[in-house]
Amino acid sequence: MSQLDAAINPARLNSKRTQAQFKLHPEDFVVTERLDVADDGEGEHQWLWIRKRGANTQFVARQLARFADTSPKNVSYAGLKDRNAVTEQWFSVQLPGQETLDWQQLNNEEFQVLKVIRRQKKLKLGLHEANQFKIRLRDVADKGLFEQNWNSLVTDGTLNYFGPQRFGHDQNNLTRGFEWLRAGGSNKRVKKPEQSRLLSSVRSFLFNQIASSRYQQYGFETLAGDCVMLSGSQSVFHVEQWDDELKQRLTTGDIQLTAGQPGWVSKPLISGEAEQFETDCVSPWADIIDCLASKKVKASRRAMRLKPTDPELCWDGSDAVIYFELPKGSFATACISELIDLSVTENDEDSVE
Repeated sequence: MSQLDAAINPARLNSKRTQAQFKLHPEDFVVTERLDVADDGEGEHQWLWIRKRGANTQFVARQLARFADTSPKNVSYAGLKDRNAVTEQWFSVQLPGQETLDWQQLNNEEFQVLKVIRRQKKLKLGLHEANQFKIRLRDVADKGLFEQNWNSLVTDGTLNYFGPQRFGHDQNNLTRGFEWLRAGGSNKRVKKPEQSRLLSSVRSFLFNQIASSRYQQYGFETLAGDCVMLSGSQSVFHVEQWDDELKQRLTTGDIQLTAGQPGWVSKPLISGEAEQFETDCVSPWADIIDCLASKKVKASRRAMRLKPTDPELCWDGSDAVIYFELPKGSFATACISELIDLSVTENDEDSVE
């Protein structure tokens, strides 16, 4: 397996996984965005709670803009949700000085407006807290192995990988991202709306490479110079040397190990052994990282481990129906890949985030 393939289909905690049918129907993958909002009763932002089936988030946003006769820039959402699924999420449309529109006129087989409220502020990207999942895996071949892996996932979690959806059909986003950056990253060659997707794909690949290599070499053991993340606020801090108190906080889940998404760094967040390890991991792509830095794409940290909350497993004949919640920005496929052999070939939508 090449280094490219290894980062796109990286190491798993469970080496043996059973077979099952995944996403045979949109109803097999149900996602509900968790975001608590209150109705201000007034304001220029009309917020819509929408259920969609077989449609991606950006498509729905365009339909809302067209109906309201406004620019797509005035339509906002907290995160992208899968196309081949049934999902519920918030959208907001900025319409100064207008009465609440009759949004139900838009209802169709692909999406329905379930609720409308007025607010003073727009919906910002990443504002949601989490995503709740109900997933049906059909015709599970080995129930015993599935339950064993499920229990492992609930107890130990998995690696917080970016899913293969992020890299596009046949890794096209990733390939184009590499080519574009190695050609100098010109704004003329790739339009700005597409740049974000290509940069995200490249940095996601590098994170997967670091996280996979570190787990294979060290598991979830600590390294001097680590950067850790507070589980609640997701703020990060540098650990020059680990002491017993910090290790206990790691054990209880108060803090988490992180891996890097390389880019421009104003103040390094890792040092020593951890820094050397990550540098060695991504050395084959040093030229790419230099390009990211030259474009002032800020380096960031992402939690290495992903543990689903509120997990539940139910059997419906040979079908496993699983429920869990993940923090925003995490991929359900990272969890599913610990349970069954999973090959994502569709470009569903870059993620559920």
